[in-house]
Amino acid sequence: MVSNIRLSLTTDKDIKPYRLLSGINIYSIEEAIYLFYTQFKEYSTDFFETSFIEWVKTELDDLDIANKLEQIKNQTSFYQKSIEFLTINSFYSTKDIEKISLELFNWEKRGQIERNKIKADRFFYDNMFEKAIECYKNALDFDISNYVLYNNIAICYIRLKEYDFALSYLKKAINLAPNNLTVVLNIIEVLIEKNDVKKAVHFISRLNNMEYERNYYMGQIYFKNEEYDKARARFSRAFLYKREDKVLLNIADCFINLKKYDMAKQALEVLSDNDVDILIAKSCLYEKLNNIPLAIKAIEKANFYNRDNFRVWLYLARYHRQDYNLLRAEASITKAQSLAPNNLEILFEKALIKKAQGKFKEYQNILMKIVQNYGNKYREKIAIDI
Repeated sequence: MVSNIRLSLTTDKDIKPYRLLSGINIYSIEEAIYLFYTQFKEYSTDFFETSFIEWVKTELDDLDIANKLEQIKNQTSFYQKSIEFLTINSFYSTKDIEKISLELFNWEKRGQIERNKIKADRFFYDNMFEKAIECYKNALDFDISNYVLYNNIAICYIRLKEYDFALSYLKKAINLAPNNLTVVLNIIEVLIEKNDVKKAVHFISRLNNMEYERNYYMGQIYFKNEEYDKARARFSRAFLYKREDKVLLNIADCFINLKKYDMAKQALEVLSDNDVDILIAKSCLYEKLNNIPLAIKAIEKANFYNRDNFRVWLYLARYHRQDYNLLRAEASITKAQSLAPNNLEILFEKALIKKAQGKFKEYQNILMKIVQNYGNKYREKIAIDI
């Protein structure tokens, strides 16, 4: 039987070889450097392991190199670590190192982008949007021309209802990817929220052969303009193309504003009860119907599905306050703030709870903090736009 084990380029019977995970045996630091130089993607971590450093110390009896490897191991930058390893002795010339340095730098850049994006995506799906924004921005430090990162940051700001920030990042995304549909749809959503109808209609006109989206967004525009009959007609037409829960929510909202409460309740009863975002939106509509017990019931169900969604705790606090259960309201807003410490909606709800408790000084202090935060965010937006 033929062995699949890959052997070293050299063999020295007086030295016990170091066995790499790939199956290669090496007998010298020069072999390690050669392998890293020619295949650094495959051996990106092998030569920074404690076991390799210990082998250099004991088998090669080279304390000086082992100490240098120990220092290199503690470097956080892969690029810096790689360059120091390749120049640990004179095996490669400066010209040789220059040939590979750009490739090493780009490899580190891609790795940093991917690591930060993975962290950001995890925070996003856990509804920790502020932390997600921070990680996406860290990724941008390594690739300022990545439209996906700008778009993802914008989506986080949309979820936080900070539409000016969202639009700033979407402008950067659309400049980099003018025809990307996801970016265009996000821009339409933000423009509608900002009540910039003319620009929103301009982008909607670009949605050729997308009848669901055209009707859905036109429905949102009519709703914003308080033309609820026209809005309901557009949403109903959109529902014929795609039977989505969010469209039913909009139809129910139209019925509420048209004071057709029975029809609104019928639409709400059809909605599924296993989606957190739908349950949150459903609870808001029950609040509009002045049915706080049903709003609490819907949001508690959402809480069952996801206890780490700050918005669930925020709405739970709001409904308990309206139901005059201030102890539960305070407990819920404390939990919400632990998940999203700087969210202005949470701060405002906390202020309202303090006011309901008769704690007027604390109420005023929180309002002052909100005003300061608005000032900071305004200055940050100016910096982004520049």
